Amino acid sequence: MAARKKVGGKAEATFFPIALPRSVFFRTKFVSGSRSAPLPAEQPERDELARQMRRFELFSKIPLEAIKEIATTSTVRVYRRGEFLWRRGDNVDKIILLEYGFVKAARRDRHGASKTYGLYGPGDCLGLFALFAGTMHIIDAVALNEGLRAICIDVAAIFKLAEQSTLFSANLHLQMSRFTEALINKIEIVSAGTMAQRLAVLMTQLLDRYGIDKAGDAARLPLSLTLEQISEIIDARLETVARVLGDWKRAGWLTIDANGSHFSNLEKLRELLPD
Repeated sequence: MAARKKVGGKAEATFFPIALPRSVFFRTKFVSGSRSAPLPAEQPERDELARQMRRFELFSKIPLEAIKEIATTSTVRVYRRGEFLWRRGDNVDKIILLEYGFVKAARRDRHGASKTYGLYGPGDCLGLFALFAGTMHIIDAVALNEGLRAICIDVAAIFKLAEQSTLFSANLHLQMSRFTEALINKIEIVSAGTMAQRLAVLMTQLLDRYGIDKAGDAARLPLSLTLEQISEIIDARLETVARVLGDWKRAGWLTIDANGSHFSNLEKLRELLPD
């Protein structure tokens, strides 16, 4: 069942709960590394990897011994910023559990322009929709952070456990709804009205789902989207995005640095939401 959350009495963003609070996924900083060489990824022992996997809703209430069997053939990968987790047209051979970092789901139109259809972060599971919809990915998955950390699970292990466990099958169907949720959120953004309203809806959705360091009317989004990335999502020109963000910064309730976007007055953001 989806958990609906009212935002300032004006707009709603619908998200599904995870097994543990999302804060547990932010306790380790992103791993830094060279953009020109693969980033190292320490491989945990099977039992430790199984415990890490159990934090995700996909494995909620699944016996630890069953998860250990899947962990035997699973690996940890660390991605560079801009690296593809997979490309459109690639065969579906793995499911991704995101531990640290953010991923955008995007594809290019016939004119070569990139369009973003979803953003995913710590605690999310990627690839299930493509797994059950066909044999190839229909969209690109791109790392937005240097040092994005993910657990890669072989699809054969997923199918095997699904055949053995009705509870795991139910978890799979719940996670598959995330793809539809992303499209719904996209529709809410582009239909919000003015560009300032579109950006407010986007930031509200992200803060509801991934916001941390929440205190009173302040919160931090541990993600710094580029102007280009934001423009793809809300379907706006770079200059317009820059102008709106500039207005928020000059008003004194938004600052952006290497640690993400800091909102000091969420009520101002909520005032921009469409009725």
